[in-house]
Amino acid sequence: MHLSDSIAGVTILAFGNGAPDIFTSLVVSRGDEAIIMFTELIGAGVFVTSLIAGSVAIIKPFKVSLKSHMRDVCFYITSICWITFVVRDDMVHLWEAVSFILLYVLFIVAVVIMQMYDAREESLKTRIPSVPDPDVLHTYLANRDTSTIPQIPTRSRPFGLYANLDVAVAAERKRRTVRGDSVQLGPEINNYVSDRPQGLCREFLYDVNPINREDWEKSSGLVKAVLIIRAPVMFLLQLFIPVVNPTAVKKGWSKLLNCFQLCVTPTMVLFLLNVWHRSIGNVPIVPIFLVAGIVIGIIVFATTHVDRVPKFHNVFAFFGFLAAMLTVYLVAEEIMAVLQCIGYACSISDAMLGITFLAWGNSIGDLISNITIARQGFPRMGYAACFGGPMFNTLVGLGLTYGIAAATDLEQQTKIRISNMAPGCMAFLLFSLIATIIYLNITGGVVRRSYGYLLYSFYFAFLLIQFLSELHVMHPLGTDHRPDT
Repeated sequence: MHLSDSIAGVTILAFGNGAPDIFTSLVVSRGDEAIIMFTELIGAGVFVTSLIAGSVAIIKPFKVSLKSHMRDVCFYITSICWITFVVRDDMVHLWEAVSFILLYVLFIVAVVIMQMYDAREESLKTRIPSVPDPDVLHTYLANRDTSTIPQIPTRSRPFGLYANLDVAVAAERKRRTVRGDSVQLGPEINNYVSDRPQGLCREFLYDVNPINREDWEKSSGLVKAVLIIRAPVMFLLQLFIPVVNPTAVKKGWSKLLNCFQLCVTPTMVLFLLNVWHRSIGNVPIVPIFLVAGIVIGIIVFATTHVDRVPKFHNVFAFFGFLAAMLTVYLVAEEIMAVLQCIGYACSISDAMLGITFLAWGNSIGDLISNITIARQGFPRMGYAACFGGPMFNTLVGLGLTYGIAAATDLEQQTKIRISNMAPGCMAFLLFSLIATIIYLNITGGVVRRSYGYLLYSFYFAFLLIQFLSELHVMHPLGTDHRPDT
């Protein structure tokens, strides 16, 4: 879509990373389960902005861009303050729910404006000098040759344990090279040799194999056990969800597999959404989708080649994105059912389930990817994701959930429940964000290990207070249990 890195980061990438939180919010949009949703979104924000951001700082200290970071943090603080004001009366009107989404749209507009301003400043700095000497001009143009930019590392398959990070690492390597910064490459990028087989059927069997030999050879015993356990699910995902990856051989194009996905995935979606029994007029919907998918698959198969990527291959990225979102939605439903069973069996409140198990589960991907990318030598990228992502999840998750509920009500409003632990969660989140602003302005944007330990102490104090409140040792923050007089 020719989007800049910043715009893609606050829109498509934010939605992809926040899909577990967003769909969890939609799954538990009504009833007492909504308590889990609210505390999960705020608790996950505390987890990501304190524990994960602190881990990135401890692993690799760095210096941030104060201008862009202050923008993200200030918008996040504004969002939390507005949410606190809206939910104070346990009632959310439709316009208030819409305001959550509009606030994030305003954030995107601010990012776009700053991006345009920075691009203009950069273009002024790199403008070709007006000199009469042709030799000087030739030297200047030669030094701006983009062929010196490192090539994107290539993987044999578009998916794997390390494939997700390759795209981000490759983009940051290019950006650093253009700026003239030194780039340290990991050994797995420098010494990689593709073992992808040739041929239609051999390529298909290689791509549907649930255990990648490359991942198997690099993994420890524990990770190998995980690879074996997840193999059946990975087989189904690889069979039905297409993946487009610019760091893979042929960008992930696999002719037989992609055509098979076009034929069967639309029909599978009908069964997963439980709408297979519906009809269009007098014709059942399943044969329509099946025939349409097979016709499109045959046309693509007849007009493409095994060893050449088709021009329309990027369309598969949208196809895979939609199929992946559906998968996350179905998994979110099952996770909520499991959490409710755990809470009932162990007598754990819904609020505590949202703050701990659900917040940790939905954020564990951020923890692994941000720490890994920091170890690769790009801590700024991992650190920036710790603030834009949670803000998106909170604003869009609450906006969609409460907005849908209010829109279906005759009075355009919905009654909500946020639990007595919610004020403490929002207080700690604001405390963490304000501490970040104060620390970075004191150090001039330098993120030191002491910053990481500071955030660690915030999060462990947060957990301690929540556990003591759950065990009724103390009252939750923000509640008043004194008798009325």
